[in-house]
Amino acid sequence: MNYDYDKTDKWSILEYSKKLLGKTLEEAVGKGVINPVHGKGQLGQLVEMYFFGIENNNRQEADFPEAGLELKVTPLKELKDRTLAIKERLVCTMIDFTEDQKIPFERSHIYLKCAFMLIPFYLHKEGVPVYQLKFIYDVLWQIPEKDLLIMKQDYEKIVAKIRAGKAHEISEGDTTYLGACRKGQKGDADVYYTLLDGSKAEIPAPKRAFSLKPQYMRTILEFAKKTGGQGTYNTSALVHGYGPHLIRENDLKKKSFETILLERFEPFYGTPYQEILDLIGKEGSKAKSKYYLVANEILTKGETLGKDVLKSEEFQKSGIVIKTIRLTKSGRPAEAMSFENINYFDILQEDDWYESRLYDIFTQRFLFIVFQEDEDGNTLLKKAFFWTMPAKDLDDAVLYWSNIKSAVKDNHIAPEYFYRESDHKKFHVRPKGKNASDLTANPNGGFVKKYCYWFNHDYVRAIVDNAELSD
Repeated sequence: MNYDYDKTDKWSILEYSKKLLGKTLEEAVGKGVINPVHGKGQLGQLVEMYFFGIENNNRQEADFPEAGLELKVTPLKELKDRTLAIKERLVCTMIDFTEDQKIPFERSHIYLKCAFMLIPFYLHKEGVPVYQLKFIYDVLWQIPEKDLLIMKQDYEKIVAKIRAGKAHEISEGDTTYLGACRKGQKGDADVYYTLLDGSKAEIPAPKRAFSLKPQYMRTILEFAKKTGGQGTYNTSALVHGYGPHLIRENDLKKKSFETILLERFEPFYGTPYQEILDLIGKEGSKAKSKYYLVANEILTKGETLGKDVLKSEEFQKSGIVIKTIRLTKSGRPAEAMSFENINYFDILQEDDWYESRLYDIFTQRFLFIVFQEDEDGNTLLKKAFFWTMPAKDLDDAVLYWSNIKSAVKDNHIAPEYFYRESDHKKFHVRPKGKNASDLTANPNGGFVKKYCYWFNHDYVRAIVDNAELSD
């Protein structure tokens, strides 16, 4: 095959990559040419070898070193409404616990490899050989400077845990854009690593890789869709045109992303709900979500009427989940905490906990805003804090997931087969349909009630209490 591109010029490489669009790899290079490989990432390896003529190697440098460009072949999935969505996070490079703790972000493998990426998107289909999967979009993506500032903070959080000998406590929920995802199945051998002082970490850690979170990848995909799959040249448009901004670039050079947001709540601590409304010049609401609405106004500084913090650039790229918690006078949560409905069809297809939807939900970064009733019946803003589910609680969550999966498989989709709150296992399952007649399809045939994931009252209280103790 004629590899008609300049390996020193990223724009030439992009133009050449367009020959893949609308085709499978087999169609692009010819039948009978490809010798399949095995394992995860096999299509990326095949594209490197047969389309770009790059020999397979384990070097840490970018795939096109003379152009400073990394190739990241990325799968999409087709949703029920026929739209295309990101299938998974983008794994960038393995974390070396011993070595990476010595390296500043600007000299790290993740920065040097992935600051500039060529990302061809293909449509994944079960049971189809990878070289027969069609490529839909491609993007030449330079991570914007503002995003790099947030990723640097993410990198430093991950490295700080490694330096403290706590790599086993790393969670994808610790960070905003840049994740540290698990590599390998649960039960794989953990890694022992050396600390900066030359001693060995007391507790080994599971293998992890630096990755761009699925939510961040969605913004790249949306940008690719806007170009019609013809390649993207100006990714800086995402910074200056992608939704409202919560934080300015210069502020991120002085303070962390989380500090900036939490400081917006601090002037209102101990203030009753109605007084907060008066201070920010907003009218109250009778909606059940009224506490979320006032938190939204505080986060967006009340600058624009109706501005939705979830539509801001930073929240869309990070997928941070905002949850308000209302406490009674005694400190007990007024409600348990609900999440999305269980997709019975999807959970049956999930063989790996780390690739499951529930794992994605529970390892998100949460922003909790706590209100509490006082002795006079006023509801005061008590506290706002970021939270990540601890590793020990994720060990309990995998059992919760297994219980649900088994019940659905056995066609036991009923309360007596799921965790109940009275079991005191942190999590439970409870109906969440509009009414008794609000049903959904059963993979075993027929229709059943809609159930969803919940945190127990006591678990929510423990989260709040632990946040108080950590101050």
